[in-house]
Amino acid sequence: MARFGRSFLQAATQPAYMEGLFTAAQQIGEAPAKRRQMGMLRDMGSVERADYMASIAETPQQLMQATAAKNEAMRQSALTSLNGLEAARQAAKTDTEKKRIEGIMSRVAVQAGVDPLSIAGRTQKEQDATLQREMAQMALEDKERQRQEQTFIQAYYAVPENKREAFEEKHGKGPFSDVINELREDKARDELFNLQLGNARTKAAENAAMKKEPLPTSTLRERIEDSNIAPELRDQFLSELNDIEEPNFEAGETWDPGERKLAIDALESLNTAVRNEIGREVSRKSVIRTDIRRLEKEKTKGPNFREIQAMEAEAKDALDTSFFSDPTEEEITAEATRLAALAKENAIQELIDQRYAELGESPEEPATEPEEEKEEETKQIGGYTVKEVRGS
Repeated sequence: MARFGRSFLQAATQPAYMEGLFTAAQQIGEAPAKRRQMGMLRDMGSVERADYMASIAETPQQLMQATAAKNEAMRQSALTSLNGLEAARQAAKTDTEKKRIEGIMSRVAVQAGVDPLSIAGRTQKEQDATLQREMAQMALEDKERQRQEQTFIQAYYAVPENKREAFEEKHGKGPFSDVINELREDKARDELFNLQLGNARTKAAENAAMKKEPLPTSTLRERIEDSNIAPELRDQFLSELNDIEEPNFEAGETWDPGERKLAIDALESLNTAVRNEIGREVSRKSVIRTDIRRLEKEKTKGPNFREIQAMEAEAKDALDTSFFSDPTEEEITAEATRLAALAKENAIQELIDQRYAELGESPEEPATEPEEEKEEETKQIGGYTVKEVRGS
């Protein structure tokens, strides 16, 4: 023990030794403060921690490091916020809400080091892409429906008279009910003409007296005149019918067998052309009616962001009636939405009116009546009994 005391006293007389003891004692005293500092830093956020390190920086280099750390922390925080906002935008129920979030995202993008232009217009691009997909799908559906209608029209004309009523009963309430209603009378005329033409062929072969028998041109003429085809095409068909000349029976002229056959073939060809054109006209009207239903459905939808944005200046002018306060962004958006909805409704209604005009109908008169409001009447066409569906 005495030896240790002497050794300590000898060392204590050396300055370096005493300085080491002082440093050790100082570090022991500072240890609790450093532990508290480390705990405090752990509890701080990344931006707050960078601010604290900048506040205690003792050298320019330490200050630069703290500033760089803060900038990176802010960028990462902004990126995290941007991802969260994007999730909220996608989950938003309305386009207006999506656009509002998109505006916030554009401002946050600057802090995140992201180009704001990559954010702006994102909602509209999605709307445009959705609209393009819907239009492409509708075009495919329209094309497929036209193909199906043409097939159905051909099948309907080919149904024998003794099976027509059963065919109409089966398909009269299906997707082609409009086609049946449009073609019911014309099919009866088609049947009558084919029957008369067939009789003319048969009797001509059996009886030489048929040299003085006229062809059923009046039946075909009546069919053309009562058809729904375009007036210019109707005139063309009538002109072709007039070109099929018959002998002047009153003057004693008779059919030459070859001429009669050529005339019958020409009548049959013309009748087929009339039938096909009537079918195309029915299909054209069906497409218009489908378009009207689509427009009516679109009219019930609210305006999209682009339509609302186009009305913002007008909405602001309408609301800015005071020198003391400006309308809020929410008020401008609400008014722009109202104006856009009104403009969209008027524009669509104008298109609907145009489509009805193409049909030759009035918008107040629906193209088809509910089944329970319909009644049937019978009508005689060339000896055939035809059921005519009429609205009550």
